[in-house]
Amino acid sequence: MKQGILRTDILIIVSMEAISLKYSLMQENPLKKTAMGELSIQEIHHHCIATTQKIIQGFGWHDISLSVLSTADKERLKCGEYTGELNWQWAMNHYSGDANDGIINISLKVMDYADSSALHAVILCKYDVRRAEFSLCMLENFIASEQISLTGNVLIIALIYSTTFCDILEIDDVIIQDPTKEAKPRYRSYGFADVWSDFNKMSSTVSDIKQCIVEKIASIV
Repeated sequence: MKQGILRTDILIIVSMEAISLKYSLMQENPLKKTAMGELSIQEIHHHCIATTQKIIQGFGWHDISLSVLSTADKERLKCGEYTGELNWQWAMNHYSGDANDGIINISLKVMDYADSSALHAVILCKYDVRRAEFSLCMLENFIASEQISLTGNVLIIALIYSTTFCDILEIDDVIIQDPTKEAKPRYRSYGFADVWSDFNKMSSTVSDIKQCIVEKIASIV
């Protein structure tokens, strides 16, 4: 009997966290009306990281820490110290600069993992102010073989960040740049479809992505 009550209590807590998540994703962002006139892209970037961190804590992912890449992190990626499926040496040369240049980078680390000083995952995005376009360019989990809280969750974190950023700057769509063939089915599960005028891109509306995120999290409860 005691075990049954404990299980019910856990389900209620998780359900409430899912409801809280839905509210966080769907609500009007208070920065939207003032962002362009009063905040730099760097400041918006830091706000979006903090907002994403708060939302994923609602999932119980308390050990995942989000921050910007340090200069040392960038150099290590540029020198090829981190090897994965993607070419990060090329990426750090191609997408050089910081948020005020339109280059958005996010470092993800699992705080209680064995090597907490290393990069565990990276998300790289680009904001084109001239076209008012936001693109998710690259993301990778460097410890994907480990069964920890980060496993399988880098994309959802990237999409929460992306929709938060786009909401503030009133951008309707998120673009995925150069999606791999293997990853396309997973992107489609979040509402993405091929861009008919550019087959190197997929896109989805911010509202569709949010709804997909809420549904996926609710299905876990």
